[in-house]
Amino acid sequence: MIKTLRYAFVAALMMVAGAVNAQTTFNFKNMWENIEPAGKDKTILYLNKAEANNGVHTIGDVTLSVIAGENPSGAPTYIRTTYKPNDASKARACIAVYGGKKADNVIDGSSIKISSKGEKMVKITFKATDLEPGGAAFTASVGTLKLDDSKVRNWTWTGNAEEVTFTVSRKNAAANNAVLRFVEITVNPTGETGINNITVDNAMKGVRYNLAGQRVNESYKGVVIENGKKMIVK
Repeated sequence: MIKTLRYAFVAALMMVAGAVNAQTTFNFKNMWENIEPAGKDKTILYLNKAEANNGVHTIGDVTLSVIAGENPSGAPTYIRTTYKPNDASKARACIAVYGGKKADNVIDGSSIKISSKGEKMVKITFKATDLEPGGAAFTASVGTLKLDDSKVRNWTWTGNAEEVTFTVSRKNAAANNAVLRFVEITVNPTGETGINNITVDNAMKGVRYNLAGQRVNESYKGVVIENGKKMIVK
């Protein structure tokens, strides 16, 4: 039984070690700040252009894709730190994802798709910029999406999935154009995984082990462990 517990303990440690390495963070400044935009405006990088790899970025087993809607009010962009540097109220080093056009009565806009080829995703956090966080409806294809802070507009998704698509929308047909701005998205923060309730099966009832963890029969004399209890057999 001691050996069984030892192996289970080692397995649990391996799972915990894997969980520590499971966190994936997409920091948009690190990803796209140093990419030179192709257009005349060097302050904005259009994410669905080739220079930004068409908005697709992979870290380890996790891929983030920014997908332009059929008729959004604005193209998905990365706003560089050079964007209106003299205006302290303007957001920088963040992505901007827009809802649909009001004029066309389109509510849904662009989307962010996150997929994992390894462990299933159980939690995703969206960190908004504290400047111009924007306002919009935000929905997930699966799981539960919650607005953490209505002022800053940080969001948290929870569930258990290999792929989730998040869509930015106008809240209703009469609403103005909507946009959400994020500086960072983290998948499985703090190394959370879909692995829960690590347990070890109980030893077989009626089976005895000595203190070395070796299975013994009923003729064995001395200290034995049976059904998880220590006793002395004379």
